[in-house]
Amino acid sequence: MTELTAQLPIPAPEAPLRKRAHKTDGKSAPLITSLIAAARPAQWPKNLLLFAAPAAAGVLTEPAVAAHALVAATAFTLGSAATYFLNDLRDVEADRSHPTKCRRPFASGRISTNVGYTAAVILAAAALVLAMTVGWMTLAGLSAYLVLTTTYSLYLKQFAVIDILAVALGFVLRAGTGALAAGVTVTSWFLLVTFFGALYIVTAKRQAELQAQNTGMELVGVTALPQLTSRAALSLYSKSWLEQTLTLALTSAIICYSLWAVQYPGTPLGSGLIQASILPFVTTLLRYGYLCSRGDGQRPERLMFTDVFLAATAVAWLGPVTAGIYMTIAL
Repeated sequence: MTELTAQLPIPAPEAPLRKRAHKTDGKSAPLITSLIAAARPAQWPKNLLLFAAPAAAGVLTEPAVAAHALVAATAFTLGSAATYFLNDLRDVEADRSHPTKCRRPFASGRISTNVGYTAAVILAAAALVLAMTVGWMTLAGLSAYLVLTTTYSLYLKQFAVIDILAVALGFVLRAGTGALAAGVTVTSWFLLVTFFGALYIVTAKRQAELQAQNTGMELVGVTALPQLTSRAALSLYSKSWLEQTLTLALTSAIICYSLWAVQYPGTPLGSGLIQASILPFVTTLLRYGYLCSRGDGQRPERLMFTDVFLAATAVAWLGPVTAGIYMTIAL
């Protein structure tokens, strides 16, 4: 009996070792790399909106204006990173139950909560100091943005309708602060197009998220599946309401842009180019809506770089409108 026992192989605990090794590898990543990931670099292009107002005013080619816009955009990048930290820290428990968000730096444990809150405060302070170098109006714009996004992370995102309106207003604050930093005056049409365009994008994102959640519930045969999303207000939306809001935002954005284009006080050639940009503008929005209807709108920041048709229509829109504005200024 002793000899038989001695000949039996002793199984090696490979699975537990591999599991521990996987966790160790995740935590061994450099802290700075994890902090950059938590700052969501894919979202940084949103802050290019601070260049929109000086570009629309035809003064972005002036070195001083471009420098102010660049500093303001950098300040907003730091400030938005701080609010992303806060948002993820508040959602850390819910994100750990999410199939994809569980890989975020805070949810996965790569960054401790103490480090996260400290980094958020430092980033917000640096953003405010940087904005102050441009001017008090830029500081006021960034401060309003930080108040809005902090309130959103702590409270507003729990309420339907207010949730998407707050995010859309964040885009308006970016565009408005860009105008303040450059010292230019923007028209009501500019702000309205920004608001309704942002509302369209945000609503399409919620629609895609709701579609993904409902698809997940159908796959497992349940009527509620809270672990598929960490967004508290998502379950409060209905498909029909989101579709109505999409139609409202799309129609309003097109009407406001068209009215701005036909009323633009430029040269005949410049005005003609701007009016010609209406068609590719509408095509860009329609293509984006089509992609979102297929469930591709959960990460809108990726669509522009992955869909060739959408990128082409965006270029076809920006080309004529930019040429029309600066041709008018030159003449």
